[in-house]
Amino acid sequence: MITITANSVAELFQTGYLLSYLAIAAFNSVMLYFTSEKFFLVFQQFNYKHLKYVEWYNSKKNSYAPRLLLLCIMAFLFFCVLNVTFLPLIGEVAAEYVGFGAYLFFVLIYFNTEKHTANKIELNLTRRLLRLCISFAVLLFIVNFGFTVLLTLLAYLLKSRIFAVLCYSLLCLTPLIAPYILVLSSLINKPFEEMNNRRYIERTKKILDSSDILKIGITGSYGKTSVKNILNTLLSVKFRVLATPKSYNTPLGVSLTAKQLDATHDVFIAEMGARYKGDISDLASLVKPKMAILTGVNNQHLETMGSEEDIKNTKFELFENLNGLGFFSSDNEGSMELYEKFSGEKYSAGINGDFVKASDIVITDKGSTFNLEIKGEKPVSCNTSLLGRHNIGNICLAAAVAYKAGLSVEEIAEGINRLKCVSHRLELLKNNKKITIIDDSYNANPDGVLSALEVISCFNGRKIIITPGLVELGKDENVENYKMGKLLAKYADVVIIIGKHNAEMLIKGLYEGGKTADDIIFAKNLLKGNEKLNAIVREGDVVLFENDLPDTYN
Repeated sequence: MITITANSVAELFQTGYLLSYLAIAAFNSVMLYFTSEKFFLVFQQFNYKHLKYVEWYNSKKNSYAPRLLLLCIMAFLFFCVLNVTFLPLIGEVAAEYVGFGAYLFFVLIYFNTEKHTANKIELNLTRRLLRLCISFAVLLFIVNFGFTVLLTLLAYLLKSRIFAVLCYSLLCLTPLIAPYILVLSSLINKPFEEMNNRRYIERTKKILDSSDILKIGITGSYGKTSVKNILNTLLSVKFRVLATPKSYNTPLGVSLTAKQLDATHDVFIAEMGARYKGDISDLASLVKPKMAILTGVNNQHLETMGSEEDIKNTKFELFENLNGLGFFSSDNEGSMELYEKFSGEKYSAGINGDFVKASDIVITDKGSTFNLEIKGEKPVSCNTSLLGRHNIGNICLAAAVAYKAGLSVEEIAEGINRLKCVSHRLELLKNNKKITIIDDSYNANPDGVLSALEVISCFNGRKIIITPGLVELGKDENVENYKMGKLLAKYADVVIIIGKHNAEMLIKGLYEGGKTADDIIFAKNLLKGNEKLNAIVREGDVVLFENDLPDTYN
């Protein structure tokens, strides 16, 4: 620790002092690094977009910042109080140790609290993230070293022994600037990252352009991953298929997947996601699909898109320069609007599709049976363990693509029988408490909520729904959550609302739908929600987890 006994400013830069500056800078850099894990997570989920991350950090959605502010205030106050209290008793150096000990104590409390806040999407330890971590650590050290030297100079110039000790308490406030240092670190790395991304993408373009495999692109406001997985299963009956895994739906996600292509592959399926205008256009120019699929359009991501018209135009980017076949869900009004707009060869498919449709549908809590009807072909009977009427529409859409890709009706039916549920998307979970748990927590949108509620209505027993409501809907968010509350009142016996973000509108809708206070339970987070669920659940209950808040809301 630093005891200022120098007779001149020059002495403050001698070896002993410099080593003290280095030690304090290193100590505080470690503190800041470990308090920044959640900010790395959110920054990555914003695809390293600086302005969106800063906008989020300064918004009411950011619940991390208030906790960080509380850490800083408590650490600052305890540092000051303990230094003033112990300085006359144990001396300046020991008092500083006590002060920094208090700072360390509150950092550890904060770190432990954040560790117990479950992440919806875990931090992806990519090479880019590793480079950012290194830049962040170096920049933290530089900033802390400079700040420590500045504080020492200030203490020396003011000639106050008390202030000389207390000035270092200002280090307790530096966690507040760490999120911005993260942005600065990313900006420093940006030229290299852009060059590296271009290299990846250009290499992927060469791989895909030189390959004669069938390339398929899938986009939509919802259902992309489900349709992708269904199509992958159907096509795998006859072909060797490579599809982007999980929700790898960005240019880099597609590029990482394309690295695995070899001469044995027949089909490449690329899921194409979009949070901003132009995202789909970039992906379409990268993949250049011969078949394009639109699963549906609604107001999901209205917050980042700006308007419903912009959402439609963004989804249509996949079809603007398409030199091939377009497939559109007949079960969605927005999809059919773009179907009419597309001038190329096109097919509508869904439960009531023109090219492919389903009839004689029987939906149970074990799955569905139906007749698949492809235009010009004899209907074929199909069985699937996938839950819900909407999944039959997804199957019809995938079946249309598979048929045009060369599968027979019989091969398609075989593939349908092989289908398995996608994790966290109306996934029926096993348990040992004789209750039924349906996990639909990955994501939610107005159409998806209705589908999930239709599924739960197929089950016998008391219905308990756990949900934080709908997010990322911009100006429509309050209205949609009010509507959701009214829907929940119709289908659920008990509703557990997670978090305060949408609680007011959900509760308003629930009351409007006829529910009372006895039917509604509030929990501040999912952990507390599970505790309250365990307190009320009984044998025979059906529990639906509908949506989970993104990490930007936790």
